[in-house]
Order: sequence, then C-alpha cells, then structure tokens
Amino acid sequence: MPDDPSTAETAQRLAGALGAKYEVRALLGRGGFAEVYEVFDLELERRLAVKVLRPDIAWTSGMLQRFRHETRAIARLQHPHILPIHFVGEGEGLVYYAMPYVEGRSLGDLLRESRALAPERALGIAMPVLQALEHAHAQGLIHRDIKPDNILLDAASGRPLLVDFGIAKRLDAQAGLTQTGFVVGTPHYMSPEQALGQSDLDARSDLYAFGAVLFQMVTGAPPFDGESSQEIVGKHLAEPPPIPAEVNARIPPWLSRVITRCLAKKPNDRYQSAATVLEALAAGRASGPSPTPSPDLVIAGVSTEARTEIVPSGERRSAAATVAVPRRRAKWWMALALGAAAIAVAAWWVTRPVLSFENRLVTAVRLTSAGRERVLPPGARLAVRLPRRRAFVATWTLVRPANADGKLRGAELSGTINLARPRGRIERAARATRGDEAYFAPLITNATGVALRVIVNDGLQGAVDCGCAVPPGATREFIGYYRLYRNSTVTVIGPQGRTARFRDLGSEADRESGAIGLRFAATDLR
Repeated sequence: MPDDPSTAETAQRLAGALGAKYEVRALLGRGGFAEVYEVFDLELERRLAVKVLRPDIAWTSGMLQRFRHETRAIARLQHPHILPIHFVGEGEGLVYYAMPYVEGRSLGDLLRESRALAPERALGIAMPVLQALEHAHAQGLIHRDIKPDNILLDAASGRPLLVDFGIAKRLDAQAGLTQTGFVVGTPHYMSPEQALGQSDLDARSDLYAFGAVLFQMVTGAPPFDGESSQEIVGKHLAEPPPIPAEVNARIPPWLSRVITRCLAKKPNDRYQSAATVLEALAAGRASGPSPTPSPDLVIAGVSTEARTEIVPSGERRSAAATVAVPRRRAKWWMALALGAAAIAVAAWWVTRPVLSFENRLVTAVRLTSAGRERVLPPGARLAVRLPRRRAFVATWTLVRPANADGKLRGAELSGTINLARPRGRIERAARATRGDEAYFAPLITNATGVALRVIVNDGLQGAVDCGCAVPPGATREFIGYYRLYRNSTVTVIGPQGRTARFRDLGSEADRESGAIGLRFAATDLR
C-alpha cells in the first residue's frame, strides 16, 4: 500500500470499492487528473492497472458524465496496439477503470535513456501506433494526448501499446460533453488548433502530435522547447518546425519530409488520415536506403547560395549630388571602394581559425566551450569560428544512457580540445578512445522473442553487467560503451537462464565509432 497518507486513503477506498476479489498493491503513477494503482485479481490470478479519478479534484457531474461516456467508447476499441479496458466502476466516492498491467517501460523512458533512435527502430514503434490511431479514428475517437509517455513498450512481446485515451473526445461531439476552450494535452506535442482551445478537433490534430513524437524519436528532442509552457505553445503556433534531416544527417530525406508534413501548422496542409501517413512511410521504406548528404556539403550549399538585395528607391541617391566627379566615374570608384571593403571583410572572416568538430560515435555528445553547451547527434559536424591569437579550450562528453534507477550505463568517454594559438582549419573528432584505451558499443538486435540481460566482457577481468533488459524486437539498441580487448565478449541471458555469446570481438568493432552490431536469435539461446 502507498506510504503517502492521501494516496493510502484512496487505495483503501479503492480496495473497498473493488471488493474482496481484488488486492490493491501499489501506486504506479499520479498525473494531473488521475492516479494509477497496481491491483491483483485474486480470482483470475492476473495483474491489473486501475486508473482512478483523483478524489481531491472537485469533479462536476458533467465531468463525470464525460468520463463515463468516453470510457464506454474506449472499451469498444479492439486493436493489438491499444491497451484495452477490462471494466469501469464506481464506489466509495471513486470513479475508475481497469486495464491490463504491462511489464515494460514507456517510449518516454526509452528516449530519456537513449536519446535519438535509429530510423528503422523508430519506425518499428511508430507504425504500429499509427495503425492504432487509424483504428480509433475509424471508431469516432481521437486521442488528444499523443506523447512518448503514453506509448508503452511491452517487455514480453516488444509490442508498442497506445494508452490513456482518458482525455479522448468523440468526433461526433456529443452535446454538452466538451466545453469550448477547454485545453488538454502536453505542450511539446500539442497541435496549434488544440493549443488555441478549438473544440472542433479532428484526426489531423493527433497526426500533428504523432509527427512531434516521431521527430523526437529520430532527433533526440521535441521540435520545440522553451522555458515555459506558454513559450513552447507560442512556437507551435508561430515558428516553422526544424527540418529533421538538418538536425540529424542520418535521417533519410523521405522520412524527414513525412515528419515535416505532419507538423504543418494548418490541418489542411498535413496528411488527412493515419492511413495516408502509413502509406507514405511504407513507400519510403520500400524505396531502400538513400544517400545521406554530408553535413559539410549542406553547410557549403547554404553558405554559397546567391542572394540579391534590392535597395528601396527612397534610399537611392545620385552620386553627382554628393561628389564633384562625373556620374559614371563616381559609380566606378564607389564600386571599387565597396568591392575592396567587401574583399577585406571576407578575407578577415575566411582566414579566421576554424574548429571543425565531428561526432563519430553512435550516440550524442555534449561539446562545451566558453560556458556554452551544444549537443551533437551521431554523425554531426560543427564548425566553430575561433578567436585570433587567443587560446581556446573545449571539452566533449558522451551522453550516456541511463537505467530505470538512474544509473548510467557503460563507460564515460570524454575529451579536451586545447588550442594555444589556433590557426587555419583544425579538425577534431569524438572517437571511441580514451588515452591509450579503446572502447566499443555493442548494438543489440533481439530476435529471440524474450527480453535479454546483457553482460559485456563476460568471463574477463573487466566484466560489466549493463543493468538493462533489451526488449524483444529491438534493433541495434545502444547499451553504452565498454572497454575493448582483443578477446572481448558479449553475453545475453534470457528469463529462464538460457544464454548466448559472441566471443573475440576485438577485431570486429569499428575503430572510429566503436560500433559492432550483434544479432541474437531464439536458436542461439542454450
């Protein structure tokens, strides 16, 4: 039972409402509208998650009517990627509904741990969620709170599950149940029309939120961020979204275009249904891998674009009115002077020393200099203009994944760039080394059908348990960097103690990134 007095009281009341056939075990989570408790069904011997409307909120009869109406609508949804509702109930002053208990973690937890996902891994989660949305929209329901924390990843099957339709709205707008201007949702993923409190939301609002989630999955951050909810919402309303492929050059152009269209400000400019988004994603995957432009070429293309600037007529003055030389000659001298000044400025700018820093690792790094911090995704390159004849110091550190208990996985990699008198173009990179030590990043593909525990360098002096469970269906999942030896090993352990192992990996890892892909199939477990 929960320790907090208020939740302990709610748990007691819930136990009374459910009756003797159920045992209330723990508080799983608490949000703005509801609390979720783990409950054990003693008769059917199954674990449930029971969502209870918070009793400390003054619910009106209209709000409770809305809740009951929507739970009945949600209960009709039957889809393998939507968490079903078993039953709805009231008692002891509480209103609640019961769902299956899912052992696993949310997509939000995965993104907080791993930052950006490989595009194929991201699509393996995103496309089933789209299928679930397509089913819900066909039944007249929109979700209105699509976000990573509302997508669960079942540890047993690897299935993504869309949860929490608790703020869903019937598309046919049952009279009186939805108030105009009542805004619900999460600012990082909220469509412009939802942020404005419009009551006539439709499926395209969910597709905007889906685009924001997919953007975060492949870049490591939502499309808009800020110091407050108001600032974030303002950006959703007014600022164009970043282009995903410009944030992470490893994102295929076709996927970048799909995400950008989902994030269009006007609903009419987006895809009009989840089915059309699915078709676009399927067509992009079928087109095969596409060449990814080098960040240097992108930068060069932007910097050499021709620009024509027209001076307003009111700012034009006759040279003859200001200098006592013929008009044609004045133009010639003016052009010469301006040209010389432009050449001098360009020469001064071009000859400034430049640090070109590239992240060659498989995960993001933080580059810090002069109190400024930049996060570079894998494969990104950053050009930094340096001060002339002055020392420059910068440090980079690996963004390490974290387990559920907050413990960071793998080794800490970092480096220092110390330039006494920088000149010209200076190339530096984040590599999988620390001094004379080499490190590697096992990228685990789990095709076994069960969750796998991973031990790196099993049997060696430097053995490390990653403290993680790689879910079934994971593709090239990053679990951290580890010391690389000639005879390095990676061992996985299934839930019944069966194991599989790769040996002698010292010559297999990429020397720059340390990456090594390891695929485990069900037949490998012994």
